[in-house]
Amino acid sequence: MIIELRPELIRMTWKDFVYHQVIEHCNYTGSRTFSLQEILKEKLKIFQSYRPNNKHTEAKIRQQLQVLRDDNLISFLDNTGHYTLRGIDLLDAEKEEVSSINLTKETPEKREYLVETYVRKVKWAKQAIDLLGHYCLFHDCKNTFLCEDGKPYIEVHHIIPLCHGGEDRIWNLSVLCAHHHRMAHFSDLETRKSVKKFLLEEIVVRI
Repeated sequence: MIIELRPELIRMTWKDFVYHQVIEHCNYTGSRTFSLQEILKEKLKIFQSYRPNNKHTEAKIRQQLQVLRDDNLISFLDNTGHYTLRGIDLLDAEKEEVSSINLTKETPEKREYLVETYVRKVKWAKQAIDLLGHYCLFHDCKNTFLCEDGKPYIEVHHIIPLCHGGEDRIWNLSVLCAHHHRMAHFSDLETRKSVKKFLLEEIVVRI
C-alpha cells in the first residue's frame, strides 16, 4: 500500500528523510533511544512510499543510519541495533517541560543542566529514578525535601553530558540533589572530574 506523502517530504534526500522519520519516532515514544527493528516496524511502509522504485528499502535505511552516525546525528549504542538520537536539543515532550524557561541565551552546559533539572517525566528519567531511587547518590547524601506527591525531590543527571558524547542510557545516568547537581556542572574542573569519576564508579555498583 502506497502512503501519500507531503511534497516537502518527497523532495528530501534519503538522509534527511530517514533522519526526519527517526525524530518523529523518538517524539512519539518520548525516548531518544531507538532500535533499527523499531524503525522498520513503524516506518517501513512510509519509506517504501517515499521511493517506490527502490527494491532494497531496508538495506537503504541501514545505509542511511550509518550516514547519520558518521555525521554525529545519531550514535550507535550496542550490537543489538540500538541508537541514540542527536542533533536536536529537545524532543517535543521535553519542550513542553521547559516551555516556561528561556534557554536561548544559555551556554550549552547551563542549558543542559536546565534540561536535566526540569525534564523529569521522560522515559529515561523515569527509568533512572526507578532503578536508582529518590535519594542523591553523592556519598550517600540525604539532602532532599518532599514534593506535593509525597516523594523526595531528585534530579536526573547525565554523568557524561550529551554534548560531550554521553548517552541516554542507564550507565550514564545518576540521581542527585539540587546542590550536588549544580556541583557536577558548575564547580571547578578538578571537583567536576572527581564527581564524574565517583558517579561512574557508583553506577557500576548500583546496576
